[in-house]
Amino acid sequence: MSAQTPSRFFTSSASGTELYCHLDAGYSPIAFAMGNVAYALGLGRGLTGGLRTMAKGEVKEFSTMYDRIRHLALRRLKEEVAEAGANAVVDIKIEIRQFGPGVVELLMTGTASYHPRFAPTPARAEHVVTSELIGAELWNLARMGYSPVELVMATSVYSIGLVGGIGTMFSGLARGELDELTKLIYHAREDCLDLVRREAQELGAERVVGNKLTIRELSP
Repeated sequence: MSAQTPSRFFTSSASGTELYCHLDAGYSPIAFAMGNVAYALGLGRGLTGGLRTMAKGEVKEFSTMYDRIRHLALRRLKEEVAEAGANAVVDIKIEIRQFGPGVVELLMTGTASYHPRFAPTPARAEHVVTSELIGAELWNLARMGYSPVELVMATSVYSIGLVGGIGTMFSGLARGELDELTKLIYHAREDCLDLVRREAQELGAERVVGNKLTIRELSP
């Protein structure tokens, strides 16, 4: 990027339009930042979780694993941002890669930025503001008088169970709704919303905005 007047060099994950919105909302980009973790569930817990998938309900071992790596990746992202002299990281993008049963990688990338209304720099990692909102969303949020606190996430891993899976397989041969799968997704969604709500309250946030829902199959 070049301009008519000299300016401090920076890197950003934002596009041109998003960068304009960041600047207009008070965010000065400093550096592209990332937080990454590859995590293995472990043989013992992996077997326990695998056996538990034969029963219907939440597979706690896998839910806990995803929650743990999310916190770890976010902490590493915030530490890198703090080291760069920033007090916020915006436009965070999250990617989860499955390497095999019980082994996953979680990657978070974003733009380390400075905002005069947040913690003074150098900021401690725990005081770094994080947000997945894109430039236009942050711009509108600022115009309404709100500012982000932290990116919150929740994961619920559910198994339909061996018996339910067989029943659903046969039901899939005929046209119509698969009730077991429908109910399973609703249960998982409610669990996630409750976890997100509780984490936001612990952070002292007033509300959660920009909610996104992702559903993926970990194994048949």
